[in-house]
Amino acid sequence: MNRLISKMILMATIAWPCLAQDQGRSEISASYSILPSENTLGNIWLGFSNKGPHGNRNLTVRRGAFFATYKYFITDRIAVGAATGFNRYANESNFRYTDFTGLDAQTVTTAGEVTWIFFKKPAIKLYAMAGLGFYTMRASVDNYHTATTTNGATMQITPIGIRFGKKMGVFTELGYGYKGIINTGVHVKF
Repeated sequence: MNRLISKMILMATIAWPCLAQDQGRSEISASYSILPSENTLGNIWLGFSNKGPHGNRNLTVRRGAFFATYKYFITDRIAVGAATGFNRYANESNFRYTDFTGLDAQTVTTAGEVTWIFFKKPAIKLYAMAGLGFYTMRASVDNYHTATTTNGATMQITPIGIRFGKKMGVFTELGYGYKGIINTGVHVKF
């Protein structure tokens, strides 16, 4: 009987790490972010001064941005990847335009990301993420005026994110940057 129990324990210790291994796997996700800030560095600077070039700035909560992300796990706890997002209503993400009420601004964001998983169970993960990239904003005051294009650097700092699910699941992230203050969505690992 003792021999059977010891064999079962040995098999369980060999098989258990295989159940939670992520190294060499890929993941794709689709998400929606609330209050994205493509011009992160500029907004942080304006936050210290509390003024934009046109006077006091007003942050308006509008619609968010959609993102598609790909990650590759180089170890069980570290993933690298890329994200692309589209923000149809980017007015609140570039404060220098707040005096123009008829502004129509759209942004496309592309960034590289690094994710570090600091708590891991088979169906739940807690992690932190950082990203650095660039955005392109196309803005016009109204349909009758010429549009301007602005390019710039952007970043994302996410100190806490939580994922539920093994191969498929949902996630929510809290941070600041191009993926907003709250970013939530679905993921598929393969």
